[in-house]
Amino acid sequence: MKNVLAAKLAEAAKSYKSRNPEDPEVQRVVQSDYEDLMSIAGMIENNETPKSIMHAMWNLDTAVRDEIPDDVYYAYNR
Repeated sequence: MKNVLAAKLAEAAKSYKSRNPEDPEVQRVVQSDYEDLMSIAGMIENNETPKSIMHAMWNLDTAVRDEIPDDVYYAYNR
């Protein structure tokens, strides 16, 4: 990813996914959360509107939202 914020979010998503819980159901949730984070990174990379990125972040569960680096989160949520 060329956009610095998108790259930071993608790295955070990969780190989140790498925790690799043993429970298959938890693995399914983590995979879904990873895909959501990567989708938002893609939105940033593709220069979608800040409002649409903000709403995508707001739709995440709080625990997943906490995985977004602060500088990325606050670039779209002020």
